Amino acid sequence: MLQINRNFLTIPTNDIYFENKRGKSRYKAKLSCYTHRLRPSRQLQSKQTIHINLQQNEEMLINNLSTETKGMLFQNNNNAFKLSSHSDPSFEQLREFQRFYNENIHIGMDKLNRSKFQSLLLLRDQGALILTKIENADNEVLSYRIYVVDGENALLLYVSSAISEKDNSYKANLLLCWENMNMFRKLGYSVYDFGGIDREVHLRGSQLFGGSEVTVFSGYIAKSFVSKMIAKVNQWRE
Repeated sequence: MLQINRNFLTIPTNDIYFENKRGKSRYKAKLSCYTHRLRPSRQLQSKQTIHINLQQNEEMLINNLSTETKGMLFQNNNNAFKLSSHSDPSFEQLREFQRFYNENIHIGMDKLNRSKFQSLLLLRDQGALILTKIENADNEVLSYRIYVVDGENALLLYVSSAISEKDNSYKANLLLCWENMNMFRKLGYSVYDFGGIDREVHLRGSQLFGGSEVTVFSGYIAKSFVSKMIAKVNQWRE
């Protein structure tokens, strides 16, 4: 479980990720924001996501791949791409991602605004954020993937691919996803979470990578009238 403490509109708030059992906090929060909690709650909204078991060896992970995925991942021209990962991304690296994300946003999606950017910085400062990207031979970024991590779970928080390079960016994103899975596996992580079955328009985790469909719970739990009103407004906006 990952827990981050902050003030939201002067209200003490807990951001809690991956909770799967009851726990107590020394931080007296009036508002708790849960993300992908495994323990059910009537106060939270349920959604479906895809989990990949990273405790398997690489051979087992490969066996779970679709035929299409294997064909694209193991072609000989993958050396045309350059991959990088950053467990402590700088402010400018995150700002570059924000610009890329907002420039390549799909219709119906919200931009990565100032508030969401500040959340990225807060996660980064807690050592809970990993940024990965893939570039072509001309150092042009084709795709980004950003994760919230707690040493056991890796949750895909944002994914963005270059619209102008649609064909190349699809394969690049596929390759980046696969390499990220292997990176987390080698680091000893247990679960790769796709962030929801609708997180990516083109990459369907269960169809391309195997995995299991899991129900998770997200949303706000408030302890005062004011914080309950704020929670309702935030849930409506999201």
